[in-house]
Amino acid sequence: MTTGPILGIDLGTTNSVVAVADGSEVRVLADGDGRKLVPSVVAFHPSGGILVGHGARERRLLDAKNTVYSTKRLIGRPFASEEVRRARERFAFELREGPTGGTVAAVRAETYTLPEISAFVLREVRSLAEKALGAECTRAIVTVPANFNELQRSATKAAGRIAGLDVVRILNEPTAAALAHGYGRGARERIAIYDMGGGTFDMTILDLAGDVFEVIATAGDTFLGGDDIDVIVADAMSKAFLAHHRYDPKSDAQAYERLRAAAEWAKCQLSTEEEVQLRVEELAYGTDGVALDLAFGLTRAALERMIQPLIARSFDVCEDAMRVASIRPSSLDNVILVGGSTRMPLVRQMVAEYFGRDPLAHIDPDLVVAQGAAIQAYALAGPSERSWKLGRVQLKRITQVELESARRATSPGEPERRPKGPAFMPISESLPLPPPPPVPHGVVMPDAVSDEEPTGVKRSPYADAPAPAGLAGAQALARATGPGRSLPSRPASKPASARPGAIAMPHRAPPLLLDVTPHSLGIETVAGYCETVIRRNAAIPVEQTRIFTTSGDGQTIVRVQICQGESRRLDDNQRLGEIELTGIRAAPRGAVKISVTFVLDADGTLGVRARDTETGREQTIRVHLVGGLGEADVQRMRARQSALPPRA
Repeated sequence: MTTGPILGIDLGTTNSVVAVADGSEVRVLADGDGRKLVPSVVAFHPSGGILVGHGARERRLLDAKNTVYSTKRLIGRPFASEEVRRARERFAFELREGPTGGTVAAVRAETYTLPEISAFVLREVRSLAEKALGAECTRAIVTVPANFNELQRSATKAAGRIAGLDVVRILNEPTAAALAHGYGRGARERIAIYDMGGGTFDMTILDLAGDVFEVIATAGDTFLGGDDIDVIVADAMSKAFLAHHRYDPKSDAQAYERLRAAAEWAKCQLSTEEEVQLRVEELAYGTDGVALDLAFGLTRAALERMIQPLIARSFDVCEDAMRVASIRPSSLDNVILVGGSTRMPLVRQMVAEYFGRDPLAHIDPDLVVAQGAAIQAYALAGPSERSWKLGRVQLKRITQVELESARRATSPGEPERRPKGPAFMPISESLPLPPPPPVPHGVVMPDAVSDEEPTGVKRSPYADAPAPAGLAGAQALARATGPGRSLPSRPASKPASARPGAIAMPHRAPPLLLDVTPHSLGIETVAGYCETVIRRNAAIPVEQTRIFTTSGDGQTIVRVQICQGESRRLDDNQRLGEIELTGIRAAPRGAVKISVTFVLDADGTLGVRARDTETGREQTIRVHLVGGLGEADVQRMRARQSALPPRA
């Protein structure tokens, strides 16, 4: 029997976070240096070692061609997609087409599928969790953007399996954030989750009623986030360097990566400062071998002018979600900010202007998704998984000498030349890199009554209030409110025992999540057209059935293309793959009718089953996903990762 905690993992574009709940609190886990954000970066060292996390992020400044990052934007996308084409122009590492039409990263004479790259990151956060908890961790809930399609969700699940994790559920990031905000508060409200991270943007509208979380509408852009802001700033730096030195750093992939790192630093700094000055040393060399440096200054006002059109794109997505929900921003009770990019003052200002209210940012936007995932993980766990407790872990502080020694041990014989100075530095000592913002210790769960060890249960004033029971109650609630109607307000409970910055969770009843599918699911018909089987914004889990028949005499196999998207034309949608019905009895064309049922589960992932309508016999059916991984592929990649354990 499986025992131990189920992890909540936010697998992010820029950083990943892991959290865990034990019934008394939810804690975001940190490494030995107290760092809670694990960079989603994988570096392949010339010695044959693999670095993941902070060490890999440093390698990106030295060897960008063999360092893979921001793959969340591309996971599950066919190589022929427009998004992969754009990424190939932007990334320093090489992307190639895989054997099944997917995308692979080519580094040091090897190729790695993007799920395998994500698996390295998942293994790293799993290792972090096991060290922090002193227990084996084999199960997890992994979050994804709400707008992810079937290919992307399937690829994320495969990444978990390669990392040795049983992904018990794929959870939408905005829904996880809503859980961290509202679970146990007893509130009835309609909220919007504005989620802008490093690579993706989601807008989700939810109704909260007690511990029922019902998604009303969702929309997103999986190519909009902080990475795009970094590129805008890096391009401005490139232009300045070209004008001064008559050399374009964009022609050198490694030089441009250093500019992107400097741009990210400047962007973060300008969230708290009005102006930054920085210097990138030895960015290039002149004809006489003299090092050419870049000195660059940027004000917050100038940055905001550059990125305002990009941020404005997010409100087109918001309008789409509003249209689907048939409401306006004034109908909302609260707006929650999620994702590191929402720390920018311009984003918060534009959000406040669009929604007509100041957004809430009482939970750390970098950690809230992992916290919500951990809450749902605890709710799904059985008694054996709930029988453990978080201990008081003493984090070992590593000295600088030990850190340098460890780096030399994991990076022997480095052949390339290191720059004499840092990748970039502030010119003015009066503008240092700001300290990280304070992070709440954790999320208080039912039986925490003080900062000491739990000694009892403090009941919520709403603990005995009736709540909708099960799916039927939630559907009755949905009918009573309906699109465009406001839920009656109820003051949120706030037990006196809650720690500063924590989220009160006054009772143990598991939350009921009612999510929707972000894309329509369709099938190929004739002449390049398709028919919608499951419509966008349908509540999940959901199933729909269509009848197929044979088109030729004696036919024993039927293949049908499946797609996701809103167009009537097959080519305008995302092709997911094909379903193959086998074992059909030989008969004249049209004589055999097969009932094919499409099922979207609570993860938003697709399952298909088929039945002969005449005989009632179940048919063998397979779904062939574009770029999908078979069981043999997963096991081979898992074995390769086990043979080359990543070192952070």
